[in-house]
Amino acid sequence: MLSRCRPLLGTFVEITVPDGAEIAIAAAFAAVSHVQERMSFHEETSDLAAMRRAPPGDKVAVSAETVAVLSAALAFYRQSDGLFDITIGSDLVRDGFLPRPPGSLPGRCRGTSADIEIVDELHVRCHAPMLIDLGGIAKGYAVDQAVRALQAQGVIAGLVNAGGDMRMFGHEEWPIMLRDGDGRMREHLSLANCAIASSANLRDRRWRLGRWRTPHIGVNRAPVVARGRTTIVAPDCMTADAMTKIAMADRALAYALLASLSGQLFSERQRGAQH
Repeated sequence: MLSRCRPLLGTFVEITVPDGAEIAIAAAFAAVSHVQERMSFHEETSDLAAMRRAPPGDKVAVSAETVAVLSAALAFYRQSDGLFDITIGSDLVRDGFLPRPPGSLPGRCRGTSADIEIVDELHVRCHAPMLIDLGGIAKGYAVDQAVRALQAQGVIAGLVNAGGDMRMFGHEEWPIMLRDGDGRMREHLSLANCAIASSANLRDRRWRLGRWRTPHIGVNRAPVVARGRTTIVAPDCMTADAMTKIAMADRALAYALLASLSGQLFSERQRGAQH
């Protein structure tokens, strides 16, 4: 097998394919780079920056890929009764997990996903001030796009790994080690033709204003303080990543949603899979 790695999406993206597929790897990295350019919270040339600069109610031109991710995020928002909300950027800026964008006033950015309108396949509208952070769901989408690029080049098997958001395709089984919240690896899986994502915050939290703050936001915008790792296996990486955030905040809701998404949840504290 042939593996190549590049720094993208705030992490390292590794692509592994059979020997001789160098051109396909280049196409896959290009797909990931496009997602980063259009959906980065940090870049002032991204679609997210254009959306936060636009006055509320104005129609904003964005890429088709951004519309696809926003549409998926809004679907998760509705299915989770508002638990999964990509407008938590203001919370993450307040707590120091994201930098404050130039000219923004996070305290006034109180819109929710309910205030986002998909106008058409290339335009969106925000009806209230907000800071959107696509974060993990965009990373999962980028992995899926890389896999599509590889398959379009005729590659029949491979693996794309973006900092633990992974998708493998083909019938070959891949050994996957699961890193727990404390950083130790105690469990492994063998997976084929699926995606996997994990979330934890034991090592990514801070004490502020009398409570722990984490990059995971749950019910009523309260930080989710997780004691262990949450891992989701699903058909695609965007679903796997999004569902880790829901599962961290509401395990029962995650089980109910996964039943219709052909997914599984692996808990650090409860060894094995739960359907």
